[in-house]
Amino acid sequence: MELARRFDAAIAEFASVIEACSDAQWAAVCGDEGWTVGQTAQHVAGQFPLEMEFVTAAAEKRPLPDYTWDDVNAKNDDRALRNHAATKPDVLRELRAGAATTSAYLRSLGDEQLDATGTLGLAGGAAVTTEQVIEGGVLIAHVTGHLQSIRGARVQTASR
Repeated sequence: MELARRFDAAIAEFASVIEACSDAQWAAVCGDEGWTVGQTAQHVAGQFPLEMEFVTAAAEKRPLPDYTWDDVNAKNDDRALRNHAATKPDVLRELRAGAATTSAYLRSLGDEQLDATGTLGLAGGAAVTTEQVIEGGVLIAHVTGHLQSIRGARVQTASR
């Protein structure tokens, strides 16, 4: 399935960038999030359970979660605070485990499930297909968007 392949490719690229981070890069701050690279990477790795709430609900033709952006942002900020000292090996282990489970689920979906529609409150109540949920900010674009931010993080240097 093409969506699963694209998801796997995004995860592989994300993991490769994280693996290559020096300690200074791991501690660099991502401009969009205001979190360190480590916190941002952990956010992506730890977000699969929440994202799968949306994907499975859409695929199973159940109502999509009715979280508000305030709810999501509060969850994200709490995770960033709790995981400020996350290590690369721990983040990569969590990333790979969550991605493997997610990828297996994506590969199990048929056309009828991918075409199923639901109402996404986070998108202003728009009707979205499961495929759009997977591609959009909920899954694949979530990984690639944070990857772009991580790549743009700047290591702070001490001024003299």
